[in-house]
Amino acid sequence: MNLIPTEDMGENWTYSNSSSGRCTNEYCVSDEDYLSMIEDYIFPSSTYEWILIFLHITVFLVGLIGNALVSVSVYRNHSMRTVTNYFIVNLAVADFLVILICLPPTVLWDVTKTWFFGSITCKLVLYLQNVSVGVSVLTLTFISVDRWYAICHPLSFKSTPSRAKSSIFLIWSIAILIALPEAIVLDTRKKTLPVDIVYLTDCTHTWSENSVRIYQLFLILVLYVAPFSLMAYTYYQITRVLWNKNIPGSARTCGNSTFVGRSAVRSTTCESQIRSRRKASKMLIAVVVMFSLCYFPVHLINLLRYTVGLPQTPATTVVSLLSHWLCYANSAINPIIYNIMNGKFRQEFKNTFTCQCWKKNSRASYFCKYTSTVSHSDKRIHELANFS
Repeated sequence: MNLIPTEDMGENWTYSNSSSGRCTNEYCVSDEDYLSMIEDYIFPSSTYEWILIFLHITVFLVGLIGNALVSVSVYRNHSMRTVTNYFIVNLAVADFLVILICLPPTVLWDVTKTWFFGSITCKLVLYLQNVSVGVSVLTLTFISVDRWYAICHPLSFKSTPSRAKSSIFLIWSIAILIALPEAIVLDTRKKTLPVDIVYLTDCTHTWSENSVRIYQLFLILVLYVAPFSLMAYTYYQITRVLWNKNIPGSARTCGNSTFVGRSAVRSTTCESQIRSRRKASKMLIAVVVMFSLCYFPVHLINLLRYTVGLPQTPATTVVSLLSHWLCYANSAINPIIYNIMNGKFRQEFKNTFTCQCWKKNSRASYFCKYTSTVSHSDKRIHELANFS
């Protein structure tokens, strides 16, 4: 006896009986055998499914640890509490939440084709996931605009930590509103099966297909096309100023110098500031590029699905699952970028791990504070030596 699901795994099922005996019910197998067949079907059996599970576990561990380290680093080191780093911590918090709350149930849903967690969790998990995506892209957008003003128009706008905190509040408010329809229309939907079981239950929209199409295209425009068009423009302008208009001592690139009357020192300070801004810009551009690459496949699939009707095939299913993983992977990759391209974050990550190794010592907190202070003191001494 064989249970044969249809290609789209939808509500209709085909049943066949390989025996010559008469069927005692409409699907020719007992309820126990039918349930066993369903369980065999939803249990991960293929190699790519186990690879997908392993990749999600890796992202889960790296993402939680990495984003927690970003927040701890800025909290511990007062010199790192800059406007840009406030935005970076906001990005890390959003990534941490989506990995912790959304990744586990989503990967189980993707692999087993079943939503096990009920209607309320269906609304909450997917809603928080969309809020996190909104917070991430809006945070990157606000960072790019802040850097554009600071570097290209330094006299037009004064960026301060209080304004950054107000911007962060605005970012979360906008993201919450944009994703609000998800919390309203999402609900669980059971497949029509011969037995009453939770298996193959879906978490999906309850409004019309046309409404889903309009909303999804709206999200693509608001959370991908428009923000990255703006970021492309701002970082292009920033690149022009920092790499093509390097005029040492000019107010445009260096601001006002505190070493008036010492032209050599002023020039050194200016060049150091330009190098610092270049490094920061490279890091932020890398974050933006990774975000755009990781979210491009899922937005492209949605665009094709809701415009030309992308068919559901085994190949498109695999691509769709990998695109979902890429979205989560982006939440884990940012701390790696900070570690590679930012010396302060790298040093604070090391200090944090050093503290963990010294937990047995009752003076562990003092040791952490001391090593961090020595590091910054040595750096300051080195800078002053260059001015003499």
